[in-house]
Amino acid sequence: MNVPLATIHSQLEAVADDFQIRAVKTGMLANAEVMEHVVAHLQRAHFGPLVVDPVMIAKGGASLLASSAMDALKTQLIPLATVITPNLPEAQWIVGSPLTTKAEIEEAAKKIQQLGAKNVIIKGGHRLDVSDATDFLRLENGDSEWLSKPRVATNRTHGTGCTYSAVITAELAKGKSVSEAVHLAKDFIHQAISTPIDVGHGHGPVNHWAYREEA
Repeated sequence: MNVPLATIHSQLEAVADDFQIRAVKTGMLANAEVMEHVVAHLQRAHFGPLVVDPVMIAKGGASLLASSAMDALKTQLIPLATVITPNLPEAQWIVGSPLTTKAEIEEAAKKIQQLGAKNVIIKGGHRLDVSDATDFLRLENGDSEWLSKPRVATNRTHGTGCTYSAVITAELAKGKSVSEAVHLAKDFIHQAISTPIDVGHGHGPVNHWAYREEA
């Protein structure tokens, strides 16, 4: 069941009234009505850089958003994004074509920028046919780079994308550049996955306490 709009409105107003927000991220906004309400508030509020984590597709491939919300994502939320962090399946939906090569991923990042997002990072962790977890970053000024870490064989990956985008948001709030924030987030999530928490028997969480700054 979706959170009522009145509750979302009250939460946004309370945060805006009581705190000086220096950066903000969005996660799953389940339908167009919710997304449009959040967009309207973000256009009024002064929350600093916006990181859009377009939570659209579950690990098993199921869609998490209503079709109307997907349309609103492209036309209303993405144009506000300082940084957008789609994984490969999400990026494929946004651009409407398969992404199987580096050239296709690089071109997809350009297309997402053309929708209005300033900076784009396409996360490649869903590619299980390669030995590294490799992401592509395209910056507002046109600079770009590939970021890689060794793939870790584990089922303790629940929350990977949310954590990645949350770290980017936190670092932007501290005044880091987008490039600096993304690099730190990449290091953070690699350590969080490679130092697992052994809890439960299913698809477990990443370890948010694992991070140590690399020399």
